[in-house]
Amino acid sequence: MTGSETATGRSALGPLISRPALAVAGLVVASTVIRFAAAQAFTTPWIAPDEMVYGMLGDGLWSHGTLTLRTFASPYYSLLTPALIGAPLTALDDLADGVQWARVLQALAMSLVAVPTYVWGRRLTSPWWAVAAAALVLVAPALHYAGFLMTEPLTLTVVAVALLMLARALEEPTMWRYGVFVAWATAAAAVRLQALVLLPAFLLAAVVDSVAARDGRRLRPLLWFGALAAAATVIVGGAILATGGELSTRRLLGAYTPVGQASGVSGDRFAEIAWHAFDVSVIGLGVTVLALAALTWVVLARHDTDPALRAFVSTSVAYAFLLVVQVGLFAATFVGSVAERYLISLLPLLAIGLCTWIARGAPRALWLAVPVWAAMIAGAGLVPIGQLASPETLPNAPTSAVLTALGDTTARAALVAGVVAAGVLFLVPPRRFAWVAAVAVALGLGLSTFDSGRRIADASAHEQRVAVGSAAPEWLDDAGLHDATLLDTGDRLWTATARTIFWNRAIRDVVRLAPATAPFPPVVESVGIDAEGVLRTASGAPLDRPIVVAPSTVSIVGEKVAERQAGDSEAYGLAAWRADRPVRVQLRTEGFLPNGDFTGTARVTVYGCRPGTLGITILGKSGDPIEARIAGIDVQTLVTANGQAVTHRIPTPPYADGTDVCVFELVNPGYAGSTAIFFTPRP
Repeated sequence: MTGSETATGRSALGPLISRPALAVAGLVVASTVIRFAAAQAFTTPWIAPDEMVYGMLGDGLWSHGTLTLRTFASPYYSLLTPALIGAPLTALDDLADGVQWARVLQALAMSLVAVPTYVWGRRLTSPWWAVAAAALVLVAPALHYAGFLMTEPLTLTVVAVALLMLARALEEPTMWRYGVFVAWATAAAAVRLQALVLLPAFLLAAVVDSVAARDGRRLRPLLWFGALAAAATVIVGGAILATGGELSTRRLLGAYTPVGQASGVSGDRFAEIAWHAFDVSVIGLGVTVLALAALTWVVLARHDTDPALRAFVSTSVAYAFLLVVQVGLFAATFVGSVAERYLISLLPLLAIGLCTWIARGAPRALWLAVPVWAAMIAGAGLVPIGQLASPETLPNAPTSAVLTALGDTTARAALVAGVVAAGVLFLVPPRRFAWVAAVAVALGLGLSTFDSGRRIADASAHEQRVAVGSAAPEWLDDAGLHDATLLDTGDRLWTATARTIFWNRAIRDVVRLAPATAPFPPVVESVGIDAEGVLRTASGAPLDRPIVVAPSTVSIVGEKVAERQAGDSEAYGLAAWRADRPVRVQLRTEGFLPNGDFTGTARVTVYGCRPGTLGITILGKSGDPIEARIAGIDVQTLVTANGQAVTHRIPTPPYADGTDVCVFELVNPGYAGSTAIFFTPRP
């Protein structure tokens, strides 16, 4: 190859891969590696029941092509997230290895948000400021969700692309661009149905764009597109009805049906909308919101008539407004605090807005920026701190988690001071030093990411220990069991039940002992216990299962084939029984702690009670005598000295003939422990 040929090859390659584009690629790779490495400190799954749902849906999708939770009935949750994380969960025999590879995919999916951020930023500012916008998004605490089996990673990236396509459709309103936007909005809804807000946001953004352009003719293509969309909706709806289907909110919204049925805007809901509006300034550290407000004024006042900037501002304002209302209404009913994780799709808009504002000379636009700043200060002074920062809000609001370490008064002062500082940073520095705002935001987000990562690591490990303990969670699979049925009595923490189901593929079925309720699995068959201990379905049929997994509060008639003690968890232990058919409960305990300790009144119910004795091994702790009662009548005094272990036997009453229950009460004025509780029938 000659020198001229070499020069020609380089010049041809140069425009294809620019240095800023290479920098963005490097950011994606670095973010993926760093987020995956950070996730090693997290215990996954953590956020229950979401992670269990998406992981098991993915397993079902790749195993047999259906979005099902093994054999459990399930409404629709998501398609693309289960498709992404389900592949490694299904392909690898070791579920823990599958979770690790799913984290890699999640970290990559979330880091790819840098690409649409950069592409959009290139249309508004210089290439390197577009790179800066991409970097700002990647440093945000919200990217910690890449370490979990959640919809946030794909949502952030796919919605960013959909918003970019929305802006392009506003900039050049054609049927083709409208169709491209709808396609990406559909993909976003396939990740999380919350993204359906993109459709009304499109309409509102088109109106804002038309007003800013002072040109109502820009709405004409939208009217034609709306007519076609309405016709397509009628045709599809008619086809569904013609084939015997139904048009209902449950069919359309799946697991999100309660959201679609919520109505009205009460005082609590209005307050949640206000707190979520303020939280937008929290996730963007204030300055980004002021920068976007300044750009909005510049566009509406026609100080800058760039169509690309006008489309960006119209998209940002419309989407942010409707998203805050949507999430506020949702949180008021289903969360009860600020749900930052449903707002994270605003991050690319905030980052692009800040970098565009700096690159375009940092216009102050005081007529709008100052009122927005005042509203932010008011929000900081009024928002309940518990809405933003508490141990319970950490899974939903990682950016403000740093306030958890402060008392309410100190946290309030820090919040107000932060908002005031953001305004000063926006207004005071000379315009040539406006880049300092981007540096400050990057540092602030980085510190918040570090702090929230440490808190998430501690919280997820604590949740795992409380719900499951330090022993391996796959104990049923390790025992080689198959086709097991879990009996959910409501005695255990529901998060412990969710983790047990997720980690053990041996559990193919779950039945719920009425009146127990739990969020996971979402739909299960209920059973009751008759006087003889037989578990019966709602129709009265006896339950027939080969392997039954029950908490330590219940003993099943049959052979115990595996057991997991409570250990260092705070949930009752579990035992797997090869049950007699039909499944029958021998006894059930109430009032005992998971480790067997009890005080006050504890009960033992023996089903199908016949002549025999109830045996209980008591560990003396306070040494107080324990009164044993049957049907409220004292029958025996159990004395166990402090530090001793004694097995006491209490005979059944004379009327025990195997057709009814015997309820034994142990009234303990002090404190004692217990180990074995068993019933021995008379030969």
